Amino acid sequence: MTPEAVVRDESRTERKKREKLTRIMRTARQLFERKGFDATTMREIAAKADIGHGTLFLYARSKEDLLVMMFRDEVGRAVDEAIATVPRRRALIDQLLHVLGALVSHHERNVALARVFVKELPFVDDTRHGVAAFMANLLTHMAELIAGAQAAGELATEPPPKLLASNVFAIFFSVLQRWLGHQRIDAAERDSLIRARIALQLECFRGKTARRASR
Repeated sequence: MTPEAVVRDESRTERKKREKLTRIMRTARQLFERKGFDATTMREIAAKADIGHGTLFLYARSKEDLLVMMFRDEVGRAVDEAIATVPRRRALIDQLLHVLGALVSHHERNVALARVFVKELPFVDDTRHGVAAFMANLLTHMAELIAGAQAAGELATEPPPKLLASNVFAIFFSVLQRWLGHQRIDAAERDSLIRARIALQLECFRGKTARRASR
């Protein structure tokens, strides 16, 4: 077999794997939404996706694994779309909330599933789920927005953009956990808290241009 043929064969194999994983995740979501996460079994997912039970375990070790993979894939696409449509002429907080709002909107599609996802997230094996890569991508884009605000004088240049992006996300995620966790705050309080706390963080680093404009 020629090197070109080997590459084509590998590409075909990888494509089939991706297509199968997509089918598995789509099937899992359908069952999770129809029956509920707890009532759905891996055997049902395999049967509905038309694959062997053993084959399913090559892609995911548990339905919790599948849920995290499913959310990572779906949220990744939602964030990419949000980044592409950031309102660049708006204030930094509006730009950041536009991106982070994509995560909130996705979780609102099925709050019960989102609660399971957030609960499982601390136990994720990143070698299989790629959550770290997703977070690196998200924080990089948030840092670029912050760097833009620094260049425009909206923020002081002292805080490294990536560090400030991490702080902003930590603030956001703490409120998200309250909304999806035991405290169960409502959507209005969630949105108000996210905006107020991120605004307070950014206020600590307001630039000279922003200070002059506020006088």
